[in-house]
Amino acid sequence: MFILFKHFVYSVSTAIMLSKHNNKNIFFKVFIIRFFYAFDFIRNILKPTKFSPNNFYPNHSFKKKVNGRRIIKDLNNKGFNDSLLLKKPYVDNLENEINLQNSSITFKGAKSKKITYKFLKSLKKKDHLKTIFKKSKSNKIPHVAIDIDISKTKFIRELATSNFFLQLAKDYINSNKISVSGQCYISNPLETSEKEKEDNAQYFHYDLDFKKFFKIFIYFNDVDKQGGPHSFIVKSNKKKNFEHIISKRIDDYEVKKKYNFKNIKTFQKKRGSLVIEDTFGLHKGNVPKKKSRKMMILIYGEGLGINNYKYSYLT
Repeated sequence: MFILFKHFVYSVSTAIMLSKHNNKNIFFKVFIIRFFYAFDFIRNILKPTKFSPNNFYPNHSFKKKVNGRRIIKDLNNKGFNDSLLLKKPYVDNLENEINLQNSSITFKGAKSKKITYKFLKSLKKKDHLKTIFKKSKSNKIPHVAIDIDISKTKFIRELATSNFFLQLAKDYINSNKISVSGQCYISNPLETSEKEKEDNAQYFHYDLDFKKFFKIFIYFNDVDKQGGPHSFIVKSNKKKNFEHIISKRIDDYEVKKKYNFKNIKTFQKKRGSLVIEDTFGLHKGNVPKKKSRKMMILIYGEGLGINNYKYSYLT
């Protein structure tokens, strides 16, 4: 009963906070999603439809044949699919397109104003991702979030709104009202506090910004265990321990105690790899130890959700 009460309090406080932040009367919308759709049995009602069999993505993008039905089956049954790999020229186009003319820098949680001010002051409007990445390292910034306005891009928009991925979203989410958002994260191997790790999503947690959704993680560099790979608890999109319904960060000790260690999937991947994941399941970005990580994320959700993303492209 205490867990249910705490979940209710968290849901109400989030609804109040987001209503004020967006200057919109979205309290009930946020509360319904955050409270009711946190329950596995309610969300599991939203079953995917069968993937359209004749809808395949152009071969010039991926190294191997794309199987949409397999992706949906994997997403539904275990929470992820990591079979796709983009060709190098296509990854180059995606990475080179991110710049401060179509994107903006944000920081999660509380950061040192002195450090972030120096970093932000060093940035120029013409800076691309590679330059932002270099400046983040030279200014000793552990984590940078970049919101991408995909409507101002060419290659990212083409990929994100391709027939293949939109059909995948419509079939998995079971809705024709789909929004797409884009983000990019830079994580550097620097010492941070436990509070910063929580803010930077480097503790296990689950997302709940839509009734149903998924994300596509695109690796912009090779990531091994020293580079802070992404981790996911297999099948936790279908069922989590009841105490983890509360929207808070969960440390590794708690996760290993409550879930089988074999169910923690860690994605050490090559540049251009895609991890398609239902992040209603428990997941985190591991803290980089010796190498930095660059990763783009495409978010597909039912409608506009609770407006947590700065730029949302509604199809």
